[in-house]
Amino acid sequence: MPGLALVIVALATPVAAAAPGTAQNFLERADRLLGKGPLALFDPDYKKLQREGTAAGESIQHEREAAEKAGKPILYCSAKPRAEMGNMEFLGALRKIPQAQRQRMSLRAAMLVVLQKKYPCRR
Repeated sequence: MPGLALVIVALATPVAAAAPGTAQNFLERADRLLGKGPLALFDPDYKKLQREGTAAGESIQHEREAAEKAGKPILYCSAKPRAEMGNMEFLGALRKIPQAQRQRMSLRAAMLVVLQKKYPCRR
């Protein structure tokens, strides 16, 4: 019987699931929620994704504000330190990052890439 339990666990676990904390994992979870439509609001992962996205965005915003105060170059050039981007716009931009890269990068790093593409700095 123990062998049967291992088989059941193996079948229940997605083979290509991305590592937690990666941009790929975030996107897979967001896509799963999108598939639920309005019922996604009742999924416990919905609030978790919101918190992860907010934390990554605030971290980048605080880094930009600190760089501005220190007179250092900023990493993206939106008019305000808190860049504006809708959820669907962000997910669409995240999908444009090749999957192999998303699997290796944190959500924060991916968000920074997206912001740099949307708000490039003239150098």
